Amino acid sequence: MLNISKNNLIIIVLLTFIKSTTAQSDFSFRNISVKDGLSESTVKVIIEDHSGFIYIGTENGLDIYDGYNFKNYHMNSFEDNSLLGNKVSCIAEDSNNMIWIGTELGISVFNPLERTFRRPINSNDLEQEILAYPETIIDDSEGNIWIKLYDSGKIYKHNIENRKTHSFSSLYPSISDHENIKILFKDSSDVIWIGTNKGLYYINSENETINKYSLLNNTEFQVNTMENGSQNTLWVGTNDGLIKIKDGVNGESQIFKKTKSKNSIISNIINDIAWDFKRENLWVATSDGLSRYSSNNQRFHNIQTTPFADSIIENDIAEILISIRSGRLWFTTANYSGINCLSFSADPYSDVPDTVFNHFEHDPIDSKSIADNNITDFIEDNAGHVWIGTGQNGISFHSFVKPKFTSFRYDQENEWGLKSEKIYSIATQSDGFLWTATGYGIEMLSPDGVREYDYDKLGLDVNYIIDLEIVNDEILWVATDQGVLKINTISDKVLRFSNADSIPDSRKIVDNLVHDIMPIEDKIWVATGSGVFIIDTTSSSVTNFNSDMIARVISRDNDGNVWLGTEMEGIYLIPSNMLKDIVSGKDFEVEGHVFDPLFPKGISSSQITCVAQDNDNVIWVGTNGGLNKYDSINDSFEHFFLEDGLPSNYITGVVVDEKNGLWISSKKGISYYNQIDDNFTNYGLNDGIGNIDFHRHSYDKSPDGNIYFGGPLGITKVNPKDIQYNDYKPPCIITKIKKNYFDDSVKELFSVSNTDLYKNDSNPLLIDHRVKSFTIDFVSLNYHKTVKNQYRYKLEPFDRDWIEAGDLQFASYNNLGRNTYRFMVQGSNDDGFWSDTEYLVIKFIPHPLLSYWAFFIYIILIIVGIFLFNRQRMDKQKYQLEEERRIKELEEARDFQMSLIPQTAPDHPDYDIALHMKTSTEVGGDYYDFFPQDDGSMYVVCGDATGHGLNAGMMVSITKAGLYGSNFDTPSNTTTRLNRTIKAIDLGTTRMSLNMAKFHNGSFDFTSAGMPPAYLFRDRSGTVDEILVPGLPLGSMKKADFDLHSFDLSSNDVLVLISDGLPECVNHDGEMLDYEAVKNCIENNGKKSAQGIIDSLIKLGEDWMSGLMNDDDITLVVIKKK
Repeated sequence: MLNISKNNLIIIVLLTFIKSTTAQSDFSFRNISVKDGLSESTVKVIIEDHSGFIYIGTENGLDIYDGYNFKNYHMNSFEDNSLLGNKVSCIAEDSNNMIWIGTELGISVFNPLERTFRRPINSNDLEQEILAYPETIIDDSEGNIWIKLYDSGKIYKHNIENRKTHSFSSLYPSISDHENIKILFKDSSDVIWIGTNKGLYYINSENETINKYSLLNNTEFQVNTMENGSQNTLWVGTNDGLIKIKDGVNGESQIFKKTKSKNSIISNIINDIAWDFKRENLWVATSDGLSRYSSNNQRFHNIQTTPFADSIIENDIAEILISIRSGRLWFTTANYSGINCLSFSADPYSDVPDTVFNHFEHDPIDSKSIADNNITDFIEDNAGHVWIGTGQNGISFHSFVKPKFTSFRYDQENEWGLKSEKIYSIATQSDGFLWTATGYGIEMLSPDGVREYDYDKLGLDVNYIIDLEIVNDEILWVATDQGVLKINTISDKVLRFSNADSIPDSRKIVDNLVHDIMPIEDKIWVATGSGVFIIDTTSSSVTNFNSDMIARVISRDNDGNVWLGTEMEGIYLIPSNMLKDIVSGKDFEVEGHVFDPLFPKGISSSQITCVAQDNDNVIWVGTNGGLNKYDSINDSFEHFFLEDGLPSNYITGVVVDEKNGLWISSKKGISYYNQIDDNFTNYGLNDGIGNIDFHRHSYDKSPDGNIYFGGPLGITKVNPKDIQYNDYKPPCIITKIKKNYFDDSVKELFSVSNTDLYKNDSNPLLIDHRVKSFTIDFVSLNYHKTVKNQYRYKLEPFDRDWIEAGDLQFASYNNLGRNTYRFMVQGSNDDGFWSDTEYLVIKFIPHPLLSYWAFFIYIILIIVGIFLFNRQRMDKQKYQLEEERRIKELEEARDFQMSLIPQTAPDHPDYDIALHMKTSTEVGGDYYDFFPQDDGSMYVVCGDATGHGLNAGMMVSITKAGLYGSNFDTPSNTTTRLNRTIKAIDLGTTRMSLNMAKFHNGSFDFTSAGMPPAYLFRDRSGTVDEILVPGLPLGSMKKADFDLHSFDLSSNDVLVLISDGLPECVNHDGEMLDYEAVKNCIENNGKKSAQGIIDSLIKLGEDWMSGLMNDDDITLVVIKKK
């Protein structure tokens, strides 16, 4: 193997590098910058409010962070309810959960419920003085806000109730003008303390006076810092020692100063102090190192720079933060940029813990280094994570939760790292070191990824290295595409087994493509593309077993049986009692398991990728189609697929840990299967694994418990014993309720969880009938790997079970109409620790028309309605009977009307005659008739009785009777006699309009009594003359005269007689067709036959009415001279 003794200097450097890497392996930073949503890169202050939201003050406004998104707030000069100023200098939360923000322009108060700002300070109270750059804002129990400015050190008191603001000097002139106020502080008893460059003061709230706190020696001192301790203890750091004040202003005090004792404080100049409530220790930052005061033994333990590796970087400590959760001390120094951390571990030989020091600075090529060296603020949140604000590059976030996985990747800047990212096989030694088959060749690594030794594959004369096995930490067996190599890692001697001509027959093998190697006692079993061969390590001879199967996996179980997995032919068991005969060269046959869709309890796929045996001696088989658990009693398999929790059905490796858990690599990450809970936990790139796609054969477990998986992007290491889970139970906060109204308006309520609103039936969230739907937003305030947070909710009693929402942060419901519901939600952190249930009570208010009073009225109305319905039904039945009678009479009248008119046109030798009548829903009273005379002349009439129904039908019958009994001489005389007859009968207001024409000797005489015009088409000119003769309808006056007009007819001339039914028919818009359209139609179609003209007029009406029924009879009579 590698001869380390050749160069001791390399050993020292290498071991130092390893130690440094180990010391910092738990430290990495997630940097949050402008590209993530931060308002600006210069962060001045960070706080966490009582709910767990992170407030960040920058040079360009205020940001609120929930782990997913930033909400940015900036000043708007035109809105008084916006942030006052953008350069945030301090942030504080008062006892009412209001957020006070100090900027270059003064003070703003942010209301998380309304997400609005107000500006509480009235500049008139301070004679237009601006409270620029506040340094400290605190509230007291009397409803006052105390404000200290940065540069001037001035203090102001603002009363929340009366909104009056006063300067400190005007209220308490007893402090000398020559004193510079350094500290404004509130102790655990709500007493306000003021530290100056000459002493310490406190405010007596009962008599509104300020009193100087006197020490026994009554000396002057400068107060630099103050901190609350346990049991009502106040610690004061000064430039002349440390002061401990017990039980308030009237209690005992004690001064700690530097002495010659090693147990005294290390320096009297104290820059900062921090109390560790968990361990009851006080940490003191001084100008000459760190001191830790133990309340148990009341002694100081001091830390200063030393020549040793774990020494702190310098003694002048500026600011400190004790992480309560992890116990680590974070600090900055006066002369070195960046940030520092001290970690502690118990020393079995001393009561002083061992310390490990780390100094962190920004590294441009390391994305996990701190964002910037200019540290402006650093805090610990409720979960124990540390937030570090920087001056030029945002925030660095460090979680106390150690990464579960470590990745080794190729880095061209790291000369001691991997030479290739592609990892094809891994084999571990007893000392924890590992051999890896890579794209470069073979590389030996330390457990921390430092390369110790390597073999170039070109020097080994192979193209690919597929599998590795290390025997006795000395002999390395290598499966390649050019056969098997046996490498003595001590002497670097290589022995080759292949089918090359240069290889002796004793070392010739059946196939050079070797997939897997398995040492079994003094034999090496080898799986190839053409079967199996066995190498005798004693004689270096080969026994070949040819087969059509492509052997891919060889594994041996605890009973000595050999499991042989193939590429496409399934898996086979070789019993241990057969091995002796096999290694002696005897042929053998075995039975196995091949995928059969008709056998549901068989192997899930015939392509075998790996075989493992757990601590209960159960065989697990990985395939490209799921994970299989072998039941040896029933010779069957239990299957695990995607739907059972696996991230991928393509399994590439299975490793069993000490607790019998299965660590499974696949084509989509790493999974852990807890056999006790029957539960899969999947890990992806967000969890720190180096690959998402892992190679077959590329896994192993070392004796120290480290499990290694390899893939195309390096090695992923996990040690189940060292895994630290995030056990912080995050708060789940309902952040917003959004109501969507039917009128498309929206109303939003914010930070519902921060109040007592909507927590019980007496004060529910009201959803009235105007609300169409509503959405509830929520967030789990876990800042470590936030993307893995999960959520579940339900609305009782609407939802029977919890709805697993995955990573969705909202729930939406439609208006449920009526009832009171309880909405409950929980959120988990990245390791599945669920929050307490957050809830709100929701009451749906129905529309007033659906209220109980409304339903009472509805019952009354229903009763009345039933009564009225029955009455209406009876009236309807009467109406229907009457309507049936009326319809019957109308039908009879229509039939009577039609019986009074000719059904066919008369056949005349000189004229082509056509006629048409389309009756309306009621009897319209239209009438036409023909009266041939003995002298060869012919009278034609076309009439229309006014009104509808029986009276109109009666008028038609009277007209017809009158005409049949009339002496036809001229149309005008005949019409006059008919008028007297109708008038004598007197049908009231019913009248008869009539056109009458007498055809004789090639001409016609024409008279009219109130009828629409007739139309005369002249064939020669192709024009139409409108014949409109004035006259009253028949029956209007007893003595009425009717004009007579005569017209010549030429061949093919046409006379058209109509009633008003056609020109006055209406379309869907209520518009009448009108007479002009009728005239145009006659003119356009006058050369057609009489029936052709009739058809054109019919089509004109039908097109106009477009399916509507005519309201009046339509009558058309066409006479065309032959």
